Amino acid sequence: MSTTIVTAPPSGRNFKTTASLQTKRHTASSVTSGQEGFSDSNEARYWTQKLGLGNSKYDATKARFAHPRALRIPPVRAAVTQQVLFGPLLASKHPPLAVVSGPRVNLYASSSSPGTSSFVRALSQSANNKNKIDTPSYLRDDSSLNHNVEPDRMVQTGGNLALCASFRNDGRLLAVGTDVGEVRVCDVSMRATLTTFRATSFAIRSLQWFRNGQHILAAGDDAVARIWNLSSTNKEKSLLELKGHGDVIRCTALWQQPTKQQQSQLDSTEYKELVVTGSYDHTVRIWNVQNIEEEMEEGRCLAVLNHGDPLEAVCLLKSDNPDVPVWLLSAGGTTIKVWNPLSGQCMATIATFHRKTITGVVPVLRTNFEEDNQKSKHVSLRILSTGLDGVVQFHSWDPSTGSMKHLYSTKLTESITSVATDKDGDRLVFGTVSGEVIFRMRGPSIVPKKRKLEPRAGTYAFFQRGMNADPNADDYTVANPNKKRKKLKEWDVSIKRFRYGEALDQVLETKHPRSIVGVLEELGKRRALSHALSNRDEESLEPLLSFVIRNIRRPHFTSVLIGVAHKLIDIYGVIAGESDVVDELFKKLKYQIALECADQKALMLLVGQIESLSSPIL
Repeated sequence: MSTTIVTAPPSGRNFKTTASLQTKRHTASSVTSGQEGFSDSNEARYWTQKLGLGNSKYDATKARFAHPRALRIPPVRAAVTQQVLFGPLLASKHPPLAVVSGPRVNLYASSSSPGTSSFVRALSQSANNKNKIDTPSYLRDDSSLNHNVEPDRMVQTGGNLALCASFRNDGRLLAVGTDVGEVRVCDVSMRATLTTFRATSFAIRSLQWFRNGQHILAAGDDAVARIWNLSSTNKEKSLLELKGHGDVIRCTALWQQPTKQQQSQLDSTEYKELVVTGSYDHTVRIWNVQNIEEEMEEGRCLAVLNHGDPLEAVCLLKSDNPDVPVWLLSAGGTTIKVWNPLSGQCMATIATFHRKTITGVVPVLRTNFEEDNQKSKHVSLRILSTGLDGVVQFHSWDPSTGSMKHLYSTKLTESITSVATDKDGDRLVFGTVSGEVIFRMRGPSIVPKKRKLEPRAGTYAFFQRGMNADPNADDYTVANPNKKRKKLKEWDVSIKRFRYGEALDQVLETKHPRSIVGVLEELGKRRALSHALSNRDEESLEPLLSFVIRNIRRPHFTSVLIGVAHKLIDIYGVIAGESDVVDELFKKLKYQIALECADQKALMLLVGQIESLSSPIL
C-alpha cells in the first residue's frame, strides 16, 4: 500500500506581520554606518566620558571624569523649544540657562543663592539617573523626567509667543523676540520689561547684542534686519534697516573687530563691524554696520552668498589665515558651507550625514587630556551640528584653511530644534520638538592632582599632611583593637538630630550643672537657644527656671545664665499672671538678681577702698 503526500498549492497572499511593515527607528549605528571618520575611537571616548554623548562601552575605559551630569527638563507648558542659550558667568559657578518656549523665557541657575535653585540641586543628584536619561521617549515613563526642576525665574512676554532671546554681555539684560514683532528688553533679576521696540507685526526670529550693550540686532519674518538703540525714545523707528532678502530671515550673526589687536591683519581690515543674515531665500548676506549712526542704507550689503538651501544657522569663527579676517559657516538642508565673508568665496562644502534639516551649528572646545606630562594642554576646536533627525555630529576644524572633517556621530532620543554650549565646552544643552530640554555637563575630575610645592607651615594643608594616606602591604599598622568608640550622651545625639528642645529636657533631668550649662552654651553657638526655650508649658518650664535661680549667682555660670534669663523674660513675659507657679519662679529669679547686684555693689565699694589705701600719697 503506497502513501501519497499531497502538497497544498502556494497561496497567492504573502502574510507579513505588522512589526515587519513598520519603519525601523534609526539608531546611532544605522545613521553613522559607512561614514568617513566614524572609526575615531578617541573622539567617541572623549565625548562619551565627558558629556555622556555616545556608547556606554567607553564609560569605563581610561575614564578621566566622574559620570557626567545629565538632566531631562520637562516643559513648563506643552510647546516646542524655540531656542536654548547660556548667559555670561556671574556670581554662581553655573552660567544661567535660558529656555525660550511658549509665552515665556524660563531661566535656570539664575538665582543669586545657588542653594535655592532646584536646577542646581537636581544637577548634583543626577549621577543616579544614568540609565533613565537615554531611554527613548516612546518607552520612557514620567519617572525619568526631572519633574522637581522648576525655573528660578520666568520672563513673561505679555501672552505672546517667544521665539528667540539674547543675553547682554554683562548678563543683566535679556532681549526677547515675539511672534507679533516685539523686541522686549527685560531685567533678568527683576523680570520686569524695561522697554519694548516694535516696527512690524511679523515675528522676530533672531536677536544679537552689540558689544557696547546699547544696540540690538533683530531680524524676522518680514525679511528685514533692524538695529535698535536702547536709549532711543522712539520705540517704533529703528536706527538702521537692512533690506534685501526675499524671504524670512531665520538666523543672524555679528562680528566686531576685537578691541585688543592680536593679529596684524586686523589693523588693515577695512570693515570693523559686520552683520551676517541667513534667509529662506537660500542666500546669506554680509552687511557693513560700521558707523550705524549715519543714515546710510545704500552700500551696506557687501556680498550675497548662495547656499543652495533654506538657511537655518550661521556661525562666525576666528581665523588664523592673514587673508581671511573671519570664517563664516552657513548651515541649511543637510549641508554646511565655509565662506570667506569679504571676498564671497566658498572655501568648502561639507555634505553631512544628517538625514533631516540641520538646525544648529556651534563651536565646542576640546581639551586634549592625553598630554598630561606637559604643563599646557592642547585645546582644539570642534564644530557640532544637530538636526531634526536627532543626530549630533562632531567635526574637526582648521582655522588656517577653513577645512572640516567628520569625526564622530551619536543620536539622541528627540528631534533637536536648537543647541547651545558654554564658553569652556563643559556644558551642552539641546532643545527638542517635544519641549523637553536635554542638559549635559562634565562631571568632576577623578584624576588626582599632584601637589607641586610643600604647604606652608601653619596652614590648614600643613596639618592635614598624610591624613588620607593608605597603609602599604609592608607597613606595620599600630592600632588598638580593644579600644572602644566613645558613646555619645543622649542629649548629644538629640543635638546632632536638631532636636534642641528634647536635648535640653534630657540634660535637665541629670541635674548636673556643668552638663546643663554646656548644652545651653552649645545651643547658643548654633543659634538654637530661642527654639529650645520656646513652646514650653508650666511643667517643662519649672525645672529650667529652678536651675537658673539656683546657679545664676555662681561665677562660672553667670555669663551664660544671664543670657538665658534674658531670653526667658522676652519669651514668657507676655504671659505674666496666667500661672501662679511661673510667676513665683520669676519673683525668686528677681530676688536672686537683686541679691547679686547688692553683692556686686558692696564688692565695688570694697575694691575702691583698697585701691585708695594702696595708691601712693603724692
